[in-house]
Amino acid sequence: MPNGQVEKVDEHEWWNTIGQLREGSQQELVVKKNFGRDGQNTLAHIAQRHGLYFNAYNKGKTLVFSKVPLPDYRADLDERHGSSQNEIKMSNETERRVENLLSRAQSNNNASASTSTVSMRQSLPSTSTAVAESTTYVDKQKLSFQLRDMQRSKKMMPSARSMQSFREKLPAFKAREEFLKAVAANQVLVISGETGCGKTTQLPQFILEEEIDNLRGADCSIICTQPRRISAISVAARVGSERGEELGETVGYQIRLESKRSTQTRLLFCTTGVLLRKLVQEPDLVGVSHLLVDEIHERGMNEDFLIIILRDLLPRRPDLRLVLMSATINAELFSKYFGDAPIMHIPGFTFPVAELFLEDILEKTQYKIKSERDNFQGNSRKKRLASVKNDPLADVFQDVDINKEYGNYSITTRQSLEAWSVTELDLSLVEGTIEYICRHEGEGAILVFLTGWDEISKLLDKIKGNNLLGNSNKFLVLPLHGSMPTVNQREIFDRAPANMRKIVLATNIAESSITIDDVVYVIDCGKAKETSYDALNKLACLLPSWISKASAHQRRGRAGRVQPGVCYRLYPKVIHDAMPQFQLPEILRTPLQELCLTIKSLQLGAVASFLAKSLQPPDPLSVKNAIELLKTIGALDDLEELTYLGTKFYCHPSIVPLLKFYCTCFYLLLPNFDLCRTTSMYTTTGSKHWKDAAHWIRLPVPGSCINNRCCSCLS
Repeated sequence: MPNGQVEKVDEHEWWNTIGQLREGSQQELVVKKNFGRDGQNTLAHIAQRHGLYFNAYNKGKTLVFSKVPLPDYRADLDERHGSSQNEIKMSNETERRVENLLSRAQSNNNASASTSTVSMRQSLPSTSTAVAESTTYVDKQKLSFQLRDMQRSKKMMPSARSMQSFREKLPAFKAREEFLKAVAANQVLVISGETGCGKTTQLPQFILEEEIDNLRGADCSIICTQPRRISAISVAARVGSERGEELGETVGYQIRLESKRSTQTRLLFCTTGVLLRKLVQEPDLVGVSHLLVDEIHERGMNEDFLIIILRDLLPRRPDLRLVLMSATINAELFSKYFGDAPIMHIPGFTFPVAELFLEDILEKTQYKIKSERDNFQGNSRKKRLASVKNDPLADVFQDVDINKEYGNYSITTRQSLEAWSVTELDLSLVEGTIEYICRHEGEGAILVFLTGWDEISKLLDKIKGNNLLGNSNKFLVLPLHGSMPTVNQREIFDRAPANMRKIVLATNIAESSITIDDVVYVIDCGKAKETSYDALNKLACLLPSWISKASAHQRRGRAGRVQPGVCYRLYPKVIHDAMPQFQLPEILRTPLQELCLTIKSLQLGAVASFLAKSLQPPDPLSVKNAIELLKTIGALDDLEELTYLGTKFYCHPSIVPLLKFYCTCFYLLLPNFDLCRTTSMYTTTGSKHWKDAAHWIRLPVPGSCINNRCCSCLS
């Protein structure tokens, strides 16, 4: 073959050849062929899959497959300077120069010799560095062997074997080899995994097992983000259990103010916010080998912000592998955003789940909804719904002819539908549905989706006063809310004692990423609180809003994880059919002040240009208004740089809209406080910063002393 011509790689042939090397007694295989850069990458991936090492020498003309790590340079394979090199001859001029240098060196005095010794000593650090690097390499190899041996020994334990048999039944396990090949061959991979496929617990674990088995455990650092704290904790606990080890060994978690990890931890589950904080300290995520972002479909502010940063980071970290995962992901949208990244679909595994909508529930339970305004004349359903503003789903239900659409249902059901409120959740209806399940349905836990703590606490009171459900010997009622301590949140995973039924009252925190094994019945109110903008008060607020079809599908799937279940939807089918397919991203429906502060804190450049790179960019006018507000209150200067006050707001973003009010109160009230006379209550520490802050908000400083108690909200 002519010199320089590139040969093609027969992947099947090389797969068998490298496999024979792995199984045989031969230490390495040297191939002197030119396959080009693409061919080398293909062979490198094949070697990696077999757990072997690969390197190219002589500008890619000599390829080596080995069972042991390979150095970057090997003299025995160098055509110019190897062991078979020809005698090197110097020109006459070069010889004369060498002789002159030797003569000068011999004529040096003791002082020169001493200087040479010092020079030699000064050159020693390079040798020390090489020794240190060699020592580090040896330590890493030792750690990799330890991790592999520990993993193999754990797999032999009876508990791990039983877990392994369960894992092999999951759809994700069947896609293991395909997934690992895709991760090795692509920097970005989009996973669309249906509910119950095992993607959250299995895919990060596949990567961890593969890296440790192939003696890359020392350099392996996998981060898997979860949208909520309880998800990060419960998934980490599950994966650790499947590996037969205690939480905090090779698998750990980290959430705000709490973590469980060690020096051995190679797979870390954390919230998206924790990863963003890590990016502040380490913008290039040095040391992280794989990053998995789970439940990316939720499109929260943090998730959308994160993927912008990651897309900019990938060119700087070609060795980093990024996996985007979700059960209801709009895969094509994310694939296109990351340069047509490959998409991999994993089918789900759930038992059949029957669906009952409001009209079916009313017919089945004979529950009668009473309108609060039944006593007022002319209180028709259409008049009541007409008063509901900015609710397209209410408009859909308003146009329905109840008698025509629900002619097959009883008159009582039709009257209840006429009285049903689109805006208010009827907690008595929820209570009645729970009671109906407990009286007429089989065993199994009940999961109730509500919008917030207010509804949860009110329903708890109703259940306590119920003649049937209030019996604490028969019913275990557990609330689940994001503000609860994690210790209390974990109680929902424990099975109820014998002869007791568990009832979990939760927000959308239980919608994805967590599995409550014994849930058979789901009651879905159809709403969740989401951040929206209150134009009147110019504040972001949490308000109940209709969920999307994707979220409704997720809630339904909670009932079919371990056996056939039933999903009770407390809204009509016409409402469900009119729901949007996906939720509107948070970045498009909320004020952007907090996000702007984060962008400046991370030093990501101009706010407008950064947000223009997002998956679905916000309106430029919204960005401009956010920047102007931050300038007005002094969080940003005229050049859009973060001020001292801005750094404080980044830590306490919720007070940004109220800053002027706070500062005005301090200015007007502090001089009049009798406490001002007590100098022990005050300090001048940091007063310069407060003068700077007052300058930015264009207010004078009320005296040279600042009240510690009043100012602690910003420190």
